[in-house]
Amino acid sequence: MNNNLLTRLAFTGLKNNKKTVIPYIALCSVTITVFHILLSLVNSKFLIQNGNPAFYGADFLRFCMTIGCIAVGIFAVIFVFYGNSFVMKGRRKEIGLYGVLGLSKKNVTFVMLIESLVQSTCSIGGGIFAGAFLNKISVLFLFKIVKQPFVKGLDFSLKATLITLVFFMVIFAVCLIYNILTVNMANPISVLKSENVGEKEPKVKIILLIIGVVAITYGYYMALTAKSTLVAMTSLFKAIVLVSVGTYALFISGSIFVLKMLKKNKDYYYKTKHFISVSNLMFRMKHNAAGLASICILSTGVILLLACTSSLMMLGEQNIDIMYPHDVAISLASDDGLSLEEVGKSVDEALDKSGIEAENRIGRRYSISFGEITEKGVEPDCFPREDLSNTCCLYIVTLDDYYLYTGEKETLSPGEILRYSTDNKVKEGENFSIFGTEFYVKKSIDGNVIGDDDSYANFCDVEYIVIANEAEKDLIIQNNPDVPQLSNTLTISFDVDEKTTDEQIQILKDEINGKYGFSTFSYKNEERELFYSLYGGVFFVGIFLTILFLIATVMLIFYKQMSEGMEDKKRFEILSNAGLSDKEARGVIKSQVMLMFFLPVCTAIVHMMFASKILKLFMGMILYVKMSTFCCAIAIVCLVFLLIYTLVYRITSKQYYNIVYGEKKNNESIKENRESFVGNYSYGECGSGNRA
Repeated sequence: MNNNLLTRLAFTGLKNNKKTVIPYIALCSVTITVFHILLSLVNSKFLIQNGNPAFYGADFLRFCMTIGCIAVGIFAVIFVFYGNSFVMKGRRKEIGLYGVLGLSKKNVTFVMLIESLVQSTCSIGGGIFAGAFLNKISVLFLFKIVKQPFVKGLDFSLKATLITLVFFMVIFAVCLIYNILTVNMANPISVLKSENVGEKEPKVKIILLIIGVVAITYGYYMALTAKSTLVAMTSLFKAIVLVSVGTYALFISGSIFVLKMLKKNKDYYYKTKHFISVSNLMFRMKHNAAGLASICILSTGVILLLACTSSLMMLGEQNIDIMYPHDVAISLASDDGLSLEEVGKSVDEALDKSGIEAENRIGRRYSISFGEITEKGVEPDCFPREDLSNTCCLYIVTLDDYYLYTGEKETLSPGEILRYSTDNKVKEGENFSIFGTEFYVKKSIDGNVIGDDDSYANFCDVEYIVIANEAEKDLIIQNNPDVPQLSNTLTISFDVDEKTTDEQIQILKDEINGKYGFSTFSYKNEERELFYSLYGGVFFVGIFLTILFLIATVMLIFYKQMSEGMEDKKRFEILSNAGLSDKEARGVIKSQVMLMFFLPVCTAIVHMMFASKILKLFMGMILYVKMSTFCCAIAIVCLVFLLIYTLVYRITSKQYYNIVYGEKKNNESIKENRESFVGNYSYGECGSGNRA
């Protein structure tokens, strides 16, 4: 057959299916735009210049963009394949008709090739053009978030463009190959007859139901029982996978199981409204369960990302004050016998040379190690291990230092300790083992004995132990040579005047490092830049992923509404022919649509309720936030998302009802016009006769 004719046939097919093809191209274009923007930022001269960060923290920003690119790339494959499958599903009858009309498989393949070229060219071309156009705007927005000065000039990344082009060409090529294989393996006549074959009532897949219940129950259990950030780091992704698997399994099999149970309840089932609803819902869930589960997972992802990213930026400055309570913090390893007094004098000399006046000065000396908390006490920890729930950080201070820090005078005999634990399981008068050495808990103390220097309290349980003297610590090491080294640490923190310059801070830093060479020196203003670079990068990527997930959710809902509209059109006709009035039939279908539409978002909100604790702990890696504050953020995000979701429902439902009732309305309108015409014609004849 002539290639020109086949090309015209391909364009005609695209035109006739524009209601599904245009949203598919739009989804692909947005995905490509997001991917291109993030990849352009990875290679941007505004972040990396001559292999070096353009500003403090730019390397962290680039890392965030790289992670975002990988995430978008993974979801791009899923979104493009899903959209392609829906477009092809709506064209099965049309493609089957090609074969019946005499087109060879080679001709059909050529038509599909032209259609795929048009779709991919529009998607990739539009996506790259939009990405290049929005790139500078994205850079300015990013720099605004991370509090960097605006940059001048444009930056077009040829490397990012080529990678984007090749990556998505491969995806579209794989989709085309899949479509060709699917069509060539199908019998055209069977495809045409498939829509007229009666459906069988779906059966409950017991094994899948059990898998779903077990997976989602264990996922919820992991989320609720996480005790620390360290546990959340290892458990969160496992819980996400389990809940995702459970969601798909319960939507596919659990929904059918519930409907079967309702059907067995004769008092409920044999009522006109329930009889029709349950029967129709059973067939709806058979075809749409996986799609509903996908909407649920995407909705959960949108709410999760919005809650986390909004918390990051809302609590930004507050978080900096919590992490860095003082303007300057100096930390030294004191294993060589350094005393707090000696280091204090060195700091005084450095302050004099730099011309800085220190305020609110605090000094601390302690020993620190990690261990595994047991019923007997703290045992040496063996890393790596899968279960980190019992990992704890151990701080040990001497009685003299404790008095110096708190002003509380206590007495301890050899073998006695004072103890405080963040898990609140301290019992006075009990024995407590520290790396195999037994101690007697004389008294429970209140609060953190090392002040603001505790950087591990947000990651795991912490034990604060006060011992009589240094000899007690030496005894712990002697009794167990395999014990992890109890590293001695000295910290000095203080505030500085607002007029202090960066040059003065650099002089102070050089003096301290020149004296000891192994200090950890942190300056709050510098850490603020790093904070906003890291958090701003996460927030920026989170916004893009949220937009992508939201658009994918809307497209998925649109496709599902279109698909259900085509199926419900036939059901509506059957219900009308069975004797139900239009009002009753519409009421039944409307209630089912409402249930099907809002089931995923309600399930997503339930997922977020169970996930709130483990998410808060996981965010503890980079964010200090109260549980009440985080839950409030989740509640607000859920409400906003529900409003957006409802708006999407109202918009897409118009398209749905147009498919279901549109043709019937048109037929009724034609019938009314015909009757009116016949009546007028008859009236004209009668009038003529009367005049005669």
